[in-house]
Amino acid sequence: MIIRKMTATFGCLEGRTLELSPGLNVICAPNESGKSTWCAFMRAMLYGVDSSERARAGFLPDKLKYAPWSGAPMAGEMEISHAGRDITLRRSTRAQNAPMREFAAVYTGTGEKVPGLTGATAGEALVGAPRDVFRRSAFIGQGEAAISGSAELERRIAAVVSTGEEDVSWSEADGRLREWLRRRKYNKYGAIPALEGEIAADEEKLRGMTATAVELERRTAELELRRSEAEARGRALDRSRSDARSELGKSLAEARGRAERAEAAHRVAVAEAAKAEAEAAGGVFGGAGAEEARQEAEESVRRLLELKSRAADRGSPALGVAFALLCLAGIAAGIFWQWYAFMGAAAALGGAVWALVRADKKRRAAAQAARESARLLGRYDAESPEDIRAAAEAHAARCAAAENARRVERRAGEELDAARSAAAAAEERYISAKDSPEDALRARELSALMSRIELLKSSVSELTGAAAAAGDHLALSAGLIEKRERLSELNRQYEALSLAIEALREADAELQLRFSPALGRRAAEYLSRLTGGRYDAVAVARDFSVTARLSGDAQQRDCLYMSAGAAELTYLAVRLAIVDLTLPEDEPCPIVLDDVLAGIDGARSARVLELLREIAEKRQVILFTCTEPASAQAEGE
Repeated sequence: MIIRKMTATFGCLEGRTLELSPGLNVICAPNESGKSTWCAFMRAMLYGVDSSERARAGFLPDKLKYAPWSGAPMAGEMEISHAGRDITLRRSTRAQNAPMREFAAVYTGTGEKVPGLTGATAGEALVGAPRDVFRRSAFIGQGEAAISGSAELERRIAAVVSTGEEDVSWSEADGRLREWLRRRKYNKYGAIPALEGEIAADEEKLRGMTATAVELERRTAELELRRSEAEARGRALDRSRSDARSELGKSLAEARGRAERAEAAHRVAVAEAAKAEAEAAGGVFGGAGAEEARQEAEESVRRLLELKSRAADRGSPALGVAFALLCLAGIAAGIFWQWYAFMGAAAALGGAVWALVRADKKRRAAAQAARESARLLGRYDAESPEDIRAAAEAHAARCAAAENARRVERRAGEELDAARSAAAAAEERYISAKDSPEDALRARELSALMSRIELLKSSVSELTGAAAAAGDHLALSAGLIEKRERLSELNRQYEALSLAIEALREADAELQLRFSPALGRRAAEYLSRLTGGRYDAVAVARDFSVTARLSGDAQQRDCLYMSAGAAELTYLAVRLAIVDLTLPEDEPCPIVLDDVLAGIDGARSARVLELLREIAEKRQVILFTCTEPASAQAEGE
């Protein structure tokens, strides 16, 4: 295969084109001009972009690293020659999460599709090797000259050195056997530990099932016993509460009866008190108290006696008559004797007038007193003062009777209130009847017993569910026997695999004698030429670690002990040897090198170019470099 032309929208390459020719192509450009991007683009056009890779510390996948800077989707075109035909490969991006997934391969200048070429198979079909082998052989990225192990690469090399007898590499076979071994047992993981865990779990489950069955039987028996006990205690408590309530009912009935009797007695007392008060309020002393009536009666008697005395003092006209006679006598004396006798007659006349007037006043006062005495007696409906006193005493008796009736009424009211309070208390006790201390104790004991029953019911339910979930004891026992047999079989397989790995290791030791020398001899030829004969031997181990020997020296040295330039040349020699041994020669793929001369001095760089020029006579070589190689006469620059 020969790459003729590439057009890329890839990373920093925005629609840029690169034309190449058969043979050696040296593309010299400064840093950050896109050399490594062209290399990655070639790989992407052949094998596509792995969209499953994820970014991690120190690593950025191609789908992110080479996303076009303009934000346009990844796309590209590559014109190649393969098997005598010119082919145009095109890749584009339809979905952002699948860059370069759309693929087309047509014969250049036509719309005819190339049969058998797809986005997944194009690289291996055109290069003659899968992506893994291509990256570890003919594709030498910047700073990636060192070779890492690959089962496919190892298989190809083994097929060469063993005349095509190897279909599977030793590392692949060893890895597969060890994978099978790990599947069976690796520390605490694998089928054997898992099965041992299952067996232990099943055994524990069987023990648990037995313990569950025993515990379920015990809890069920206890539940039945506690239920019977609770029923008996409940009946006893109900009887006691019923008796206590019956007693409360009797007490309530008695209290209500007493209240009714007290109410009737109170009604009678109220009526008697009302009657007595009405009687006390009647009569001449109505409204007055007993003592007031007595005082009023005594005052009336005193007044009556006084009036009687005044009525008896009616006055006498005798004094007036006497004065009148004296007056007449004076007048007669004046007439007959002396005139001054008229003065005595006048005085006597005045005395007579005074006496008569006084007598008249007494008479009228006596009459008035008699009238008032009659009215006073009439007021009391009495005929004498004794009758007034008797009326007062009768009123006092009525007042005393009324007061007594009121006391009786008050006592009846108090008794009614007490009876009603007692009835209300009895009713409250009946309504909110509380347990007696004995019943309260029985209730607490019954409550504790019911709580225990609930716990037992829950426990029985859980144990029943656990027993049901655990499954059939016989089925579990049978399964356990099968698992033990399977464990024995896995242990036998584990022993057989261990023996197989040991046998493979011994066989690999024999194969290693053929693997390393074949590749080492070819790499030593290249390294000796590149270093001007300074190194004359190279050894490549199964893990692709490389050692080299200085000419005339007896000891091989790991590349880690070499200078960077010498190590790069050694890895380059091994890479070129791998290309010779593993990649097809009938349709050779290009060798792509990215800045492999960066750490190599001028003389050795010239030898590298000379070797590459010779190789380019058989296969296309594309060398990207940032410095003009010494004595470089390259094609396609």
